[in-house]
Amino acid sequence: MPRISRRTFVAAPADVVWSLAGDFAQWHPKLRIYTNGPEASAELVVTIVDKDDEAKTLSYSMPDPPFAIKDHRATILVEQAAHEGTSYVTWYAEFTADETLLQELEDSLGDDVFAQALDQLATAAQDSYGAQQVANAG
Repeated sequence: MPRISRRTFVAAPADVVWSLAGDFAQWHPKLRIYTNGPEASAELVVTIVDKDDEAKTLSYSMPDPPFAIKDHRATILVEQAAHEGTSYVTWYAEFTADETLLQELEDSLGDDVFAQALDQLATAAQDSYGAQQVANAG
């Protein structure tokens, strides 16, 4: 089963990143959680299939993926890094697809979706953490 994965470093603690990770609307311009039925307006609708706050993992599927894939399941994992106040976020997807499409999917899903969204999540988490630090210092 093909797997596409991206990972990024975040200059914020894992707890701060995790508090944002499950709310796509705060950091991802295209994903929305499927809560209001098929009439919900969003470019990409996802269904949460598993969320573990202790392990800081969130898995979801896309009922109607915009790519030629089947059996899609993606997971976001937030891990504390070695240095205090820093973390890593890994986002990967597993699916079935025609092998001739794998490079295109690697580019479009991996680079255009995951990598760009991880940058936005990192920025949102770093901004939130910075604001907390300023508030605590004041």
